[in-house]
Amino acid sequence: MTDRASFLAAIRSTPRGLDPGLPDRRDAPDAPTQLREGENRADRLQAEAEAASTVVHRVTANDVAATVASVLVETNSQRIALTTDLAPFVEDVQAAMSVAGLTGSIYAEVASNRAQAGALDATVTGCIAAVAASGSIVTSAAGAGRAGALIAPTHICVVRDEQIVGGLHELFDGDVLAEAGSLFALQSGPSRSADIEKVLILGVHGPGNVHLVIVAPD
Repeated sequence: MTDRASFLAAIRSTPRGLDPGLPDRRDAPDAPTQLREGENRADRLQAEAEAASTVVHRVTANDVAATVASVLVETNSQRIALTTDLAPFVEDVQAAMSVAGLTGSIYAEVASNRAQAGALDATVTGCIAAVAASGSIVTSAAGAGRAGALIAPTHICVVRDEQIVGGLHELFDGDVLAEAGSLFALQSGPSRSADIEKVLILGVHGPGNVHLVIVAPD
């Protein structure tokens, strides 16, 4: 594993404009941000997400749409937007919403209207990855838009089993972020703050009600 002094020396010796590369992490010690040996990714993701106050649903692909519609009904959401990274479930979710008496917009079509976007009750998104060891979802401007996963009081995120990575090393070492664009975010549970009198409040700077729909492999 590259130590701090060696890494800084590599940066200083690299001509301006060239990438000095990342430290060698092959010998990095085990850390809470990594999956334990033999641990199930989906199980760890659920445990960590629930510890961060996320409601987790484990479903098959056939049950995704009905689950999303049920959550929207339970949260009394009326103004709903779906992001493009929800594919391949967008049409099924829209159909299930229609059966439940709900309608939804495509987020990209309302994002430029600040009043309309700000009035949303819920957004339903996909993600580019989910990190099992931290219970985080990874969203990007290229997929959910710059605020698609953050702007509404309720956020429902659908993650496919193959999108789950074990830990942060795997996330940053692999090709997962190649299509993320210039902005991506790791989100772990509802927005929270304890700035005022040390009282924890959910939903201060983002969604206060987060649901994670984990889709089992085929």
